[in-house]
Amino acid sequence: MDAAGEAVHSYRVEDELDRRNFRRGLAALVRIHEAAGARQIHALSRTPMAWRRGEDLDAFIGDLQALPATPEAMPVFSAHQTGSCRMGTDPSTSVAGPWGELHDCRGVWIGDGSAFPNATGINPMVTIMALARRTAFAIRAAG
Repeated sequence: MDAAGEAVHSYRVEDELDRRNFRRGLAALVRIHEAAGARQIHALSRTPMAWRRGEDLDAFIGDLQALPATPEAMPVFSAHQTGSCRMGTDPSTSVAGPWGELHDCRGVWIGDGSAFPNATGINPMVTIMALARRTAFAIRAAG
């Protein structure tokens, strides 16, 4: 809390268990990208680090995990991922219908930022809240 009693957000990774999990997560992300066919992987670190296909992946992961989990070495932040399961009327270009029900799996609904038709470029919190409410009413009406 700050002096006015407001929450202060911090992404510091100070607990040893959190550090271990953070490092495990970094390794998993690198392996996922490599398995998906990435030709290059760049670390989001203050010291430029990159891996290119054909280079030693385990060495890159080791170097990445050796960085201190501090903002001075590696910024940690949150991002709003949107549009990964977009809504729309055409099942060939969207995952869910306009009200959030999946095209291919009736009774399964999405009502978060993934349902956006594309990235908003701004903080989508209020829009996500409105979409979740709208989807909840659609689920209730379908029930």
